[in-house]
Amino acid sequence: MTAAKSRLFLASLWLWFLSVAIICVRIYAHPGWHSVFPTYRNAGAAWIHQAQLYGAQGIFLYSPLVAALFSPFTLISQNVAEVLWRLLLGLALPLALWFNARTLFDFSKTEFSWLFLLIVPLTLSSLNNGQANIIIIALFLVAAGAASQSRWFTCAFCAAFAVYWKIYPIAFALLLTVIFPKKLTFRILLVLIGLFVVSLFIQKPSYTLQQYGDWLVNLASDRRRAHEYYGRWRDFYLVLRLLGIPISTMWWTLVEVTAGALAAAICILGTIRHWPRATLLLGAMSLAIVWMLLFGPATEAATYVLIAVPSAYLLIAGWSDVSQPALRTVSTLTYLGFVSAHILNSWFPIKKNVYLVHAIQPWLTLCFCAALFLWWKRQLLNEAEQPCRTSETSKMQY
Repeated sequence: MTAAKSRLFLASLWLWFLSVAIICVRIYAHPGWHSVFPTYRNAGAAWIHQAQLYGAQGIFLYSPLVAALFSPFTLISQNVAEVLWRLLLGLALPLALWFNARTLFDFSKTEFSWLFLLIVPLTLSSLNNGQANIIIIALFLVAAGAASQSRWFTCAFCAAFAVYWKIYPIAFALLLTVIFPKKLTFRILLVLIGLFVVSLFIQKPSYTLQQYGDWLVNLASDRRRAHEYYGRWRDFYLVLRLLGIPISTMWWTLVEVTAGALAAAICILGTIRHWPRATLLLGAMSLAIVWMLLFGPATEAATYVLIAVPSAYLLIAGWSDVSQPALRTVSTLTYLGFVSAHILNSWFPIKKNVYLVHAIQPWLTLCFCAALFLWWKRQLLNEAEQPCRTSETSKMQY
């Protein structure tokens, strides 16, 4: 039995790294083909030569610090740089997932193998394209795992560093400060300031300050939501439009703030009720990802890779407990829906009724919220039942 479990563990790793190797061979032979990495590499070159990072709207959306991190890739050929970037992504994800699964839920190798196999179909496309969203996933996983072990500076660094990649991961950083205000508020703020100061030292300060200003202006000046009736993003705004509910951009901002406040209120309730730390952390990560997908500033098809890990966790929870048929059903349908939508978007680009196709992933995210609620409910019931069982056992022994 142990040998079978070890074989499953090794098979899951071999499957992943074989996929990484195939992608590396493809991208080495055809650098830049079906890849977003040239945008990152060009930003690194612009950083070295003190050129504009944000000349064209929507091209490079990350912070100047991230552009600096990509600058070493400009010193080598593009095909080698593409391969190294895929190798970095291919190593970061399984390592972060292993750390998270072990620290939060003490997963065995077999449980981790199933978890890893479940996320592979939802992450391979991002790995193939070189999407930086995999880095954000890894940072979230390490931050949550570090918080579960009271490694506060590790947690703060990962949460703050994610903000420099795409500014809307600040949702997760804020939820972490809600759960652990004394431990993380100051530390996350300190790391955010520290990373900013570091970027001033690795390039001319006046240039760096100008690029940070341009970055914020570039993000704030994105008006693609208002250009069309349905907007340009796959989020809750699109769902409301398709349901025939008119909403202005001003009211949409209010909806975004309200959704964020609701997520914070749930985390506050969890701290007051003393929910288990693992439940709180996975819940906070899931709520932050839901907010980023449904209410964030720019949700595209590739952004939905962020929900791969939480949806896989809920699927495993549903199938590992026979007393949770509702969670098993909802989490299974949600996961299969995400896989189907991923295939649909990656391999069958449909032009007809495109907005209906774009709405599939937001609707599935709402289904994920239902599965998350069912998981929460069961976790808290288990926590409440445990003292009762302990009390009954003590009486029987007496």
